[in-house]
Amino acid sequence: MTPFSCIRGAVAAAALTICACASAQAPLTKLVGEYNLASSATVPASTWGYAKGRISVKQLDERHLLIALSCEWKREPKAVCGDYFYAQQRDDGLYLQDMNTFAMRVYFDPASRKLTIISRGADAKQSVRHDVFAATTAPLTDPALVGRMKRELSNADSKENRRVFGPYTKWDYQENRIEFQRQDLTAP
Repeated sequence: MTPFSCIRGAVAAAALTICACASAQAPLTKLVGEYNLASSATVPASTWGYAKGRISVKQLDERHLLIALSCEWKREPKAVCGDYFYAQQRDDGLYLQDMNTFAMRVYFDPASRKLTIISRGADAKQSVRHDVFAATTAPLTDPALVGRMKRELSNADSKENRRVFGPYTKWDYQENRIEFQRQDLTAP
């Protein structure tokens, strides 16, 4: 006969495992939404920053997100400015694609719904750009950003890109985790 304390311990361990699995999946959906540029600054100070910007995060399936950025440069407003990235939920977190993300770090604060991207420049000054995006429910109306967002979403869904790089479900997602700010464990 199994002692009651062993059964109770096994039930507690199973409950902890279920909670851990559920919390590992939670970040994927928390990030979904629209974000407007709140600030863009560089160290040392320069014009290598955004004058305006918008990020759209869409859930593609139960494990993948598409993060599309449309922006306008401070120093050259007419220049091409935008990008897109895929992210994958893994057991130990949410990771950005391993392609073209080596010089950036992404942080998300679920409490304030702010997304922060820190990018290292390849210039002689070794500049670092710190961009903060705040969640919004307002529709995107800026004509330049609307056009650039359409371009990035089209590029992300390009048949040619799929042919060259393969489907995003087959990419590597190991090097660059999206860091979530720690939340109070007692909060509901």
